Amino acid sequence: MVVASARVPVRVGIYARISSDREGDQLGVSRQIADCERLAARRAFVVGDRYVDDDVSAWSGKPRPEYERLLTDLEAGSIHGVLVWHVDRLTRHPRELEAF
Repeated sequence: MVVASARVPVRVGIYARISSDREGDQLGVSRQIADCERLAARRAFVVGDRYVDDDVSAWSGKPRPEYERLLTDLEAGSIHGVLVWHVDRLTRHPRELEAF
């Protein structure tokens, strides 16, 4: 007898980043998250968590706490993949992208 198995949902994290948020209103990262949530819904992905580095440059080399938490969750298997509005929101350094 063959038993059909349920498909395991893909659990993703959403990463949003903007380099400069002078007003501190998080409008830029909010739009990125909304777009990624719509994509997740269309693809039937489960959003595990949202990682937001607001007013944090990826170019400067300064720590990005939510990016680091994202990497930790990927390594731990808490999430299976990542959605970003555009790859330049994830990183600005080719070496970092290669490692990712």
